[in-house]
Amino acid sequence: MVLACSVFSSTLQAQNEPFLGTWDLDIAASNSGGEPPPSAMSRSYGDLGNGSYMYLVVSNNEDGSLGGSSATYKFDGAQYPIASLNQTAQASISYRMSNERNVEYTVTVNGEVTQIGAKTISSNGSLLTIAIQFPNSNQENQILRFNRRR
Repeated sequence: MVLACSVFSSTLQAQNEPFLGTWDLDIAASNSGGEPPPSAMSRSYGDLGNGSYMYLVVSNNEDGSLGGSSATYKFDGAQYPIASLNQTAQASISYRMSNERNVEYTVTVNGEVTQIGAKTISSNGSLLTIAIQFPNSNQENQILRFNRRR
């Protein structure tokens, strides 16, 4: 899996779109909202053409287990299915791009909104910040910061 992520990362880095590429979680700069942070997490974004994009999230949890999810989507507000390790419910995600550096998303599980987030790229393109809210839940908000993999 590491090899696949490395090849994927190299391909995406050659492109100039601000979200595209691979990003590594900066655990020290992030606030996991009281939840135990993973020992490592990476996010990769790719352009599939025709206005379609994909993401792949891979995490290593403190207990040694792996987590991950992926989806193919467009920035049109429609719901797109999420494939996830340990998936026990039907989940989907919708995206809207506010501008070239800001994206809003909503995650729905079994028809209920479980996560609302905003992704922002720094002006120099090296930092991805994701602010996450969990409506209908007692889970605290999170702010995750990712550094662009070089």
